[in-house]
Amino acid sequence: MDNKIYLLCFFMIYLIPSIYASSGDRSPFYQKCLKKCKKLNCTSDADFTEEAAALRDTSCKVVMWDCHDECRYHCMWRTVNVFNENGYDLPKFHGKWPFKRVMCLQEPTSVFASFLNLASTMYMHKEIWMTFRVTEAPMVPFWHMFIMVCELAWVWSMIFHARDTLLTEFMDYSLALAMVMMLFVSAVVRLLYEHRLLRVVLVLPLVSYYVAHVIYLHEGRVDYDYNMKVNVFFGVSAGLLWLGWCWQQYRRGLSYPWRLLLFCVWSGSALTLELVDGPPLLGWDTHALWHLSTAPLPLLFYKFVIEDVKHLQIKQKEREIKTL
Repeated sequence: MDNKIYLLCFFMIYLIPSIYASSGDRSPFYQKCLKKCKKLNCTSDADFTEEAAALRDTSCKVVMWDCHDECRYHCMWRTVNVFNENGYDLPKFHGKWPFKRVMCLQEPTSVFASFLNLASTMYMHKEIWMTFRVTEAPMVPFWHMFIMVCELAWVWSMIFHARDTLLTEFMDYSLALAMVMMLFVSAVVRLLYEHRLLRVVLVLPLVSYYVAHVIYLHEGRVDYDYNMKVNVFFGVSAGLLWLGWCWQQYRRGLSYPWRLLLFCVWSGSALTLELVDGPPLLGWDTHALWHLSTAPLPLLFYKFVIEDVKHLQIKQKEREIKTL
């Protein structure tokens, strides 16, 4: 009788569209499964009981899944099966689509795609190190700082998608915004390359805003829509500034910014994958596909950077000759 009453409650709740639209972790089936799993397998501080600890996957120990996390994972898939059996769409859990773990990586395709972005960024960082001496080439110190921010962002993207915790979420969101805002700052710095004071005046408020946003993220009450809007605003603004700069260079007869132009168009098109949230297909959701589609972009952008620094070197030599 208890099970019949429970199933009736389950169907009544999911006949209401507004509640059905909520994530799977709010479903009665999931909540009951979670409560039972924790009671049977977990201690009060989220450690495993002796019986449950003996069944743990070694790879899960490495990435520190505690007992509550294990219960969430297994109850998630039991809930997905119930949804499928009753003809409902795939639900989200804690704001994410369900993924099958690989070596206990929570979102394996996003981890892989983030790794590809990191690898292409590190490859181009090596190219810049080998091409220019830091003290002798214009803007090279800035570009090294820019790339290191991007490398850190992709490292934490891998960690966050491998294991979602409050710390990894904070680090991923903070560094993702740092990477986007650095792209915006780079456009400001390059457009105003010959106006040092104006560059400083414009960049300082951006740094202040970033610090304030990171403090907001650290408070733990993240408005995900607001955070997304901030990233999209600075990303799109950076793209528009760089496109304007490309147009200016083409009018001057310079063709080398074509890679930057392609970078802006490509990254803008790829952004639609992040804005259109879709369920995973063969383990790939739109977020993972977005990361996958951006993996070649560092090759384009930093090739442009190399050509642009060479161009600035030529202009610098010309000015030095004129002053002789």
